Amino acid sequence: MRKDGSADENSVAEVRALRKRLALATTRIKRLEKVQHADQALRESEERYRRLFEDDLTGDYLATVDGQIRDCNPAFVTILGFQDRKEALRTNLRALYAEQADYDAFIKALRVTGKLEHYECVRQRRDGVRIHVVENAVLVTDAHGETQHIRGYLFDNTAAKRAERALRDAEARYRGLIEFLPDAVVVSDADERIVFANPAAARLIGVSGPGAIVGRSVFEFFHSSSHATVRARSQAALTEGVAGPAERRRVVRSDQSALDVDTAVTPIEFDSQPCVLRVNRDVTARVRVEEELLRKDREISLQFGKIEKLNVALTALLEHREQESQRHLAGLHATIEQLVLAHVETLKGTALTADQRILIEVIEANLRNVAASFVRQLDAWKVQLTPTEVQVADLVRLGKRTKEIARVLHVSPSAIAFHRNNLRGKLGLNGRPINLVSYLRTMAQNPEAVGRQPRRRRRGAAVKPPAPSPRV
Repeated sequence: MRKDGSADENSVAEVRALRKRLALATTRIKRLEKVQHADQALRESEERYRRLFEDDLTGDYLATVDGQIRDCNPAFVTILGFQDRKEALRTNLRALYAEQADYDAFIKALRVTGKLEHYECVRQRRDGVRIHVVENAVLVTDAHGETQHIRGYLFDNTAAKRAERALRDAEARYRGLIEFLPDAVVVSDADERIVFANPAAARLIGVSGPGAIVGRSVFEFFHSSSHATVRARSQAALTEGVAGPAERRRVVRSDQSALDVDTAVTPIEFDSQPCVLRVNRDVTARVRVEEELLRKDREISLQFGKIEKLNVALTALLEHREQESQRHLAGLHATIEQLVLAHVETLKGTALTADQRILIEVIEANLRNVAASFVRQLDAWKVQLTPTEVQVADLVRLGKRTKEIARVLHVSPSAIAFHRNNLRGKLGLNGRPINLVSYLRTMAQNPEAVGRQPRRRRRGAAVKPPAPSPRV
């Protein structure tokens, strides 16, 4: 029994030992599973970090304090202009700064604070091009406070910086333009308070400078008669963004004198708030000139009315004189016909020589011309001739030949030829295919042709001929 009993105890002991070993193995298996799960989680975490690191749009890098780059992402390679990651890892951070002192300042600031946020500096790409970057950097230390490495994140801010610089330059140019603009420029807010004025506005108002205007209401400087219109245009500009064309306004200066201005209105954003910009041009001198012109125009209109009345009266007077002249000429015609030409007809019936008959014909022709208002024609062209040339012209007009004229006037035919040439010269017929007889008859029969000639000419000047007749 003892022997068997000992065997049972050994078996129990072995079972217990096996159970302990099994429990220990189970515990180890569980620990191993936990470790495996932790390793898997760590690998997944590292993979997520790696993907985040690789896909990040900012340039991420890991480097020593001396500047040796240990790791970087593709964005870092692109931003700094490297060909690939290997080239970046062979480069020191110092080479990526435009000035070496800039890197020293960066490390110094990082040692002081341990962390830099939105740190702005100029970096130099691998190709030498300088860019502006904004960077966050952390100084990583161990448990003993010893620096291990620098972890940085940067992005290229060059485009934004250029745009910011361009905006500042544009604002400076705009402000300079406004400052030197000869027109008065005033900017007012929604409460009609002036927030900006240029020197021309100060000169317009008559104050020492723009500071004396800023902060005051625009209604202080516009005449009360235009306040409602000023307010309406401001509201339209602020609420609807409507710009208004130039309109005439009255401005009250500091000495209470008034000026006329043309004011244009446009909406504008000033110091990040909606405002109204007014451009005022002094047109006082022009208005005064316009008013003077209107006054002169009214005076001229009155004088013109008087002249028209005088012209009507003068026309009536001339018509009356013309009628009197016509009656006088009609009486003269009747007198010559009844008292003179009747006796000439009687004389022609008597015994006369050939020369006497020619002279009677000349006398009769001239009397009839006088009776037909030929006196005007004599002034027109006979005044240019000598008495002998007048006699020759009358006989030529009657169709008498040179020998006949010479016999009547008791001169030689060559003298008559000389006078005929003088007549052609004074009448402007030299070098023209116009018959002298026809021309003289036309002048005698066409009072209008003669009447159109000037009343007075320089002695010896040619008379403009009437419509020519073919020379025969």
